[in-house]
Amino acid sequence: MKGASAAEAIPAVVRLEDLQKTYGGQKGVAVRALRGIDLEIAAGDFVAIMGSSGSGKSTLMNILGCLDRPTAGRYWLDGTDAANLSREERADVRNRKIGFVFQNFHLLPRTSALENVEMPMLYHPQKVRAREIDQRARDALGRVGLGDRLDHSPNQLSGGQQQRVAIARALVNEPRILLADEPTGNLDSRTTLDIMELFQELNKEGLTVLLVTHEPELCRFCKRVVWMRDGRIYRDEAVSDRVTVAAARASGDLFNEGEGP
Repeated sequence: MKGASAAEAIPAVVRLEDLQKTYGGQKGVAVRALRGIDLEIAAGDFVAIMGSSGSGKSTLMNILGCLDRPTAGRYWLDGTDAANLSREERADVRNRKIGFVFQNFHLLPRTSALENVEMPMLYHPQKVRAREIDQRARDALGRVGLGDRLDHSPNQLSGGQQQRVAIARALVNEPRILLADEPTGNLDSRTTLDIMELFQELNKEGLTVLLVTHEPELCRFCKRVVWMRDGRIYRDEAVSDRVTVAAARASGDLFNEGEGP
């Protein structure tokens, strides 16, 4: 529409309205993990969700990833009303629209990097030919810099390389959004920077990235930070001092030591 701002012109890939999640109740004590979350994430954004243990960020991630359903409220994912989908429908949405990266990699131990990356395509609702499965997996591993490690099993790879295999697996079905849950939690500082640089590159290519972390020093590499406490968002702001990992390396200013608000 003429006169609309640039922000208004970018569609929201995630939209939440008064999202709530309560565990227990009836015979037990009810725990309100989410207490009314309103949030929009535009296509192509790179958002960090920060919060201490018990803040609700993991519960929010599970709902965003269609691993769980909210107790109340609305959730639209790429235009799909995802709040009330059945188990089978959520599985279909996860496979088509969401890529997951976890702290513990979750790779099959006696399976090659190539076979680990091929796995999501075997469950894709639209059957993929064997030749295409192989090529897409090779392309995904090449994209994360592991084109020469196709036949290596996880125990033959470093922690950073294993996480790159996990990222390639998350990318292979061309998701609309990448959900990364503490993806650098088991990595040293140097490898953490490598993974954050890869996320920045993927985001620059247009992928929407949502990073759940408790490490405030990583926020400067994102575009936006959402702070959570007691099941609510209490601060949501653009990163004013955002830098690329490459620039931080060049300047020697790799991490901020601040603990956030």
